[in-house]
Amino acid sequence: MLKFIKTFYLWLGLFTFCNLATLAYTLSTQSFSTNDLLLYPIAWIMQFPLVIVLSLAHFGINHLFSFLPMPGKKAARFTLCAISAILFMGSYVASQIMYVEINSFIAWDALRVAIDNTLQIIPDIGRSNAAELIVIGLLAVGVSAVYTHRYHDQARIHSLKIFALLCAAFLATGAGGFTLVYKTSNNAVDRIRQDLLPTTYLTLSIIDGLLPSATPTASFLADLVLEPQCTLDEYLPANSLDSTPNVFFIMLESVSWDRYGFTGYHRTTITPNLDALARHSVVFPHTYAAANHSNYSQTSTHSSQYPLRRKQLDRFENVNYPKTLLFDILSHTGYQTAFFSAQNEDWQGMKNFVHAHTELQHYFHSKDELGNNIGIESKIEDKRVRERATSFIDQRNDTRPLFMYLNFQATHFPYKIRNDSPRPYQPSNTDDFEFKFFHYDQNYVDRVVNKYDNALHYVDAQVGAFIEHLKQNGLYENSLIIVAADHGEAFYKRGYPTHGTSLFEDQMRTTTLFKLPGNSRAEVREDCISLIDINPTILEILGQANHPNFQGQQVLAKPRNGFIYLLSHGIIKSHGIVDYPWKYITSERDGEWLLNLERDPAEITDLSESHPNRLHQLKHHLAVYQQRQMYYYTILPQKERDLFYPPKH
Repeated sequence: MLKFIKTFYLWLGLFTFCNLATLAYTLSTQSFSTNDLLLYPIAWIMQFPLVIVLSLAHFGINHLFSFLPMPGKKAARFTLCAISAILFMGSYVASQIMYVEINSFIAWDALRVAIDNTLQIIPDIGRSNAAELIVIGLLAVGVSAVYTHRYHDQARIHSLKIFALLCAAFLATGAGGFTLVYKTSNNAVDRIRQDLLPTTYLTLSIIDGLLPSATPTASFLADLVLEPQCTLDEYLPANSLDSTPNVFFIMLESVSWDRYGFTGYHRTTITPNLDALARHSVVFPHTYAAANHSNYSQTSTHSSQYPLRRKQLDRFENVNYPKTLLFDILSHTGYQTAFFSAQNEDWQGMKNFVHAHTELQHYFHSKDELGNNIGIESKIEDKRVRERATSFIDQRNDTRPLFMYLNFQATHFPYKIRNDSPRPYQPSNTDDFEFKFFHYDQNYVDRVVNKYDNALHYVDAQVGAFIEHLKQNGLYENSLIIVAADHGEAFYKRGYPTHGTSLFEDQMRTTTLFKLPGNSRAEVREDCISLIDINPTILEILGQANHPNFQGQQVLAKPRNGFIYLLSHGIIKSHGIVDYPWKYITSERDGEWLLNLERDPAEITDLSESHPNRLHQLKHHLAVYQQRQMYYYTILPQKERDLFYPPKH
């Protein structure tokens, strides 16, 4: 018991030390009322479950060293304590930095990503936060030395008394505090939950994930129809497509709808090759991503399914639901399939999702070239991907049609391109100021935009070289070519940089091109579509009905019907719905917004109070969608999920 109490005090001390540092920093940078300060003790109490869990885990691991002789046992426990303290304080400081940068602490699901990729992330953190890491390391050594020092008998007696008092205080106030947070919504409770201490926010995010999803009421499930699953033979007998052109799907990374020359960007020569392609294409400049981060947006595009399947970030560790990719369908009809990506597709389980229940004939991503010794989200040059793709085309079996997916990544932060690449937009150097994914000095936005535009210009050159290769080999004219971006990219227009943080247009709205076989149609469509509509529309162009496992729609012959749903499970949790020109979003940090995108394209004015009926309608439809998705993926028994496809909404 005494050994556990000692471990408990260690973690209580670490939490308290970090909490006091946060409070001191907050008081030095912000003005607080007395009421605000009174909320801190409540937030401190709310961390106790996490303190106890970490204490028990540490205490249990310590017992694994019991077989060692005393010197070895002490050294092992010292090392465990030091590593644990470094990880805890490092995570705490990172969360506090994140709050300063984008007004949000790190939730448990995002922290898990960091923990699982520690070896990849450390080099990037070391470059920007070396001083903090050194201080944390020194503190951890000091804490470990104190922890492994033996108690005196009198200190043990006092420890038991203090521990009993702390347990009594927690039992008296803890239950009431948790009830307050989970049953009440007001400014004070929201501040306790979201704004005061990183570890309070972390504790509650863990509890959120552990709580089961609520079963939807009968009204939310009314008219719910789940289509029965079918085999590919039942859906599409072999060789039954109306036409079998080669299909090339090019996915760009982080390009908002208005960044191209053909959509009116002021730099009219930034994307000459894409502009030329657009002149022969059906263009959808009102395309919405299903999510504002790649692991959700790209996988939802591949599967034509909305990504909302869990309350928190889904890393596709268990793909225990029906998933149908266009690769599956076209391969079944005789197509060769190939996948080329400049990114690490293992990032947050994307490769696991793509490969679950799917056999790709050819697959390449950055780790196939770089190996496992790579940094966070490591990329390879887009030129290398383009060269590998064209080499595959040259060596393919030309008696069979080809479906090829290419993913270009240079427009992902930090917008790095080849040294010999043209950089027409200057100045674009970001080496002389702190340049981080979630934060950089807004005085340098113009310079960052120049760097990004140079990267987009480089990506456009790769698209142009790829298309030129198709033309030289007689493959361009009769091929179906699709170009889309997985989501947009922000430059502080609505308070955030990059992506993964908000559902405003700069991060969510993109553009899609369909260059039809024979260049048979060219127009600009003003109706809205979702990225999950791309695969159904490819099938439409090939003369095939939509697959029953696709939640997207075929949009070429007629506009899509119904609402478009938006999601962020990145750093900031957000949900949204579009019924153009109306858009409703609810965000953990930005609150609720009802927007009219025609009257207010900059999304400045919240119309919730002036249009309460519209607000209620969109909130209701969003809630129906959310509850049906969660019912299917988390409540419906597995044996029924094995029989039916997800709801169509």
